[in-house]
Amino acid sequence: VQVKFKLAIGIPLSWNYVPSDFFHSWTLLNKHGAEIIRGESGPIHEMRNAIVTRSLQLDCTHLLFLDADMVYPPDSITRLLAHNVDIVSALMFKRLPNFEPILFTGDKYNMTQIDPVPDGLVEVAATGTGCLLINTKVFDAIEPPWFEFGQNNGKPVGEDINFCYNAKDAGFKIYVDTTVRTEHLTMTRVNWNLYEMQKSMLSGGKKGFTF
Repeated sequence: VQVKFKLAIGIPLSWNYVPSDFFHSWTLLNKHGAEIIRGESGPIHEMRNAIVTRSLQLDCTHLLFLDADMVYPPDSITRLLAHNVDIVSALMFKRLPNFEPILFTGDKYNMTQIDPVPDGLVEVAATGTGCLLINTKVFDAIEPPWFEFGQNNGKPVGEDINFCYNAKDAGFKIYVDTTVRTEHLTMTRVNWNLYEMQKSMLSGGKKGFTF
């Protein structure tokens, strides 16, 4: 049974340009006729909230957040939509060493990184918003502002992680499809191969890698 949907894609833009790798990825992405919403001013959490508000005004059933410092497989949206769950993300990596996958379990005050990464659709407590697909009914169940920075034992919590825990508290499950692997743009591409290489190096083995 094909489920009807109306998709919005929201992109918070902190710069007045986008990297060429993102642009190339964007042109190849199957966007499913989505409404495109740009956030172009203010702090990141304010841009995300403005994007949510606009997606609701447009009566969209789903909102996909994409970040402009990422590279996406062309079929990312198709594969995330196919899961038919309320909140699902592609696999993302931190762009700074140790380049960990952004997958967390545990509660807001005792987060634990999921590593090694399971293969397939994985339920998590929190993840990032760099490629996060959300059924807009989630926003009806959470009091705005939907995105805001928080605190964890005196340490700042990003607006993305904070949103995930608020959604979880509202009764929604959060998933990551670890087979949809994005790349986080930095001085190099942070992807699965680099992550695996680093793990091998940290464990003392360099077999199979050349420099």
